[in-house]
Amino acid sequence: MSMKYPTLFSPITVGVQKLRNRIVHTATVTAYGANGKPTQRLIDYHHARAAGGTAMIVTELMPVHHTSIANPFLVNVFDEKNFQLLKRWADTIEGEDCRLVGQIGHVGRQQLWNSLATPVSATSKPDPLSWTVAHELDHNEINELINSFVESSERLQRAGFSGIELHGAHGYLLTQFMSPFSNDRNDDYGGSREGRLKFVSQLINRIRKECGKEFLIGLKMPCDEGVTGGIDPNEAEKIIDYLVALGGVDYFAFSQGNSSASLETHLPDMHFPLGPYLKLHGRMRKRVGSIPVMTMGRIKTAEAAEKALTEGYGDLIGLSRVLLSDAAWVKKTLQGRENEIRPCISCNYCWGEVHVGRGIACVHNPELGTSGESDWRPERAIQKKRVAVVGAGVAGLEAAWISAARGHDVILFGASSKVGGKAFLEACLPGRGDIARAINFQKIRAEEAGVQFELGKRVSLREINEFGPQKVVFATGAQPVWPETLAKDSPACELRSLSKELLHQDQERKGTAILFDQDHTAAVYAA
Repeated sequence: MSMKYPTLFSPITVGVQKLRNRIVHTATVTAYGANGKPTQRLIDYHHARAAGGTAMIVTELMPVHHTSIANPFLVNVFDEKNFQLLKRWADTIEGEDCRLVGQIGHVGRQQLWNSLATPVSATSKPDPLSWTVAHELDHNEINELINSFVESSERLQRAGFSGIELHGAHGYLLTQFMSPFSNDRNDDYGGSREGRLKFVSQLINRIRKECGKEFLIGLKMPCDEGVTGGIDPNEAEKIIDYLVALGGVDYFAFSQGNSSASLETHLPDMHFPLGPYLKLHGRMRKRVGSIPVMTMGRIKTAEAAEKALTEGYGDLIGLSRVLLSDAAWVKKTLQGRENEIRPCISCNYCWGEVHVGRGIACVHNPELGTSGESDWRPERAIQKKRVAVVGAGVAGLEAAWISAARGHDVILFGASSKVGGKAFLEACLPGRGDIARAINFQKIRAEEAGVQFELGKRVSLREINEFGPQKVVFATGAQPVWPETLAKDSPACELRSLSKELLHQDQERKGTAILFDQDHTAAVYAA
């Protein structure tokens, strides 16, 4: 147990499973699977976090039925042909004294990726994002899905998983049944609250009966769906009352938002305050009673996690992006190496990569998804060299500190008196301050590694040669691509001067702002 963070690193029993600490890697879509199967890269990714000290890992959503194949990179848990791969996955993670929990679910009307398949849902109400009209499930089809959930759970148990987490959040099928926003059925699966909860209740009862009390059953559900007429905190409390009385749930994980209508709330970026949902989760925890509650969302440091636990906001700390940025976050914290942790800046680049169909990546962790990631350190060079790095932005800082950590003599030249380049300017803008955490990490690493800083003037070729470098790294920054309709000599193209001008404004500027969107995010910028 850590003397600095005694609660965070204390063991806890969830169901009948004992966890070595309170830290859980929450379900995170990696897009590392392929053709509906787990790959070695996906297993390596989770192994790095398990070896890094995480107590429990919840997988990304695994579809339980062929009507819920959202993307080919998700693992089809309904397919018995995947059993040996599932077993290898479980053996690898559980072998690190880390519990592996499979998140299972069905996307329902949000099955938007297969244009040849008709989505299914609690009702035929259209999806508010795509306006796709779903097929309303009849009783026979509901029973078929329940059987698929149960069979998938049993398959994971045979493979060696410690449990399952029912995905009842983000507007997926379970939410579509539970929420009055999406369920207007008039049979025994709708109408009253008891009717709306019948589907999830049957799932819990059947899985518990089939898999026994040794097998964890968690439920991820919204405590605020973020839509008019949906599950709000008051309704969430009533749902909790019903499910707690029902029994069978070993832990609750609370998440915000509906992917179709309030997507921005379930993955809060750097514009959100730290721990934006802690009070809401604490309110739910009081309602749950003795069942462990997982709180999550912009919990960045061990200090913040310890405080969340001691102040009663949760019993488990759910982390995702923090562990993407540094797989060894837990181990480094336990060993008193917190200054070595690569900080997450909540830029959501990770989610952006998945959203466009690529494997998850981190703007701050180039080792993400590689074997041995949790033990990564710059490898010592065989031969020491003198290295000059020109440009003290984030690329130059990274090149400088890693080169120095490998044992080279490094000098870093920067035109500005501040390191960070354009990223430093962006970090000064409202809501973008987290970027400075990455810059500070790099600067500290460079100082500790012995990098010589030469800042505040543009360096000449003669000055570079005076250092006598054997290698020169030019990291002088990229230039934005401007629309052809915008004259290259326009003041708007002077990014540095424009940024400085905006940063030093002490009052609101009137007039019309023109947005040139080249990455399909104009609506976000405009908002």
